[in-house]
Amino acid sequence: MQLAIGAQAMEEVVDFVVANFKADIKAVFSGSVPYLKLSGVVLGGWQMARAALIAQAKLQSGEGDASFNQAKVATARFFADHVLSAAQGLRTSIVDGSAGVMALTEEQF
Repeated sequence: MQLAIGAQAMEEVVDFVVANFKADIKAVFSGSVPYLKLSGVVLGGWQMARAALIAQAKLQSGEGDASFNQAKVATARFFADHVLSAAQGLRTSIVDGSAGVMALTEEQF
């Protein structure tokens, strides 16, 4: 669930960047740091989900170290609940947050 929400947030951000990079490059650039964070969160979540699926399959088939595989599934769940859940907020910061960044003049930085 959280991975799907994160992927949707990432898609909306990419759509925003593509639609605005020529008309309002400063608005796009103002979200560059949150964009990198969002990318790490969503792509990390994708990799954690892949690992959890493999671990779950190994648990069901009795392969490998059961304790390790259980920990892998639990770790992926933790990541989804506590890290991946931030994706929507990062999306909001990127798509809707440029006005707050652009409110300051260059001298005010």
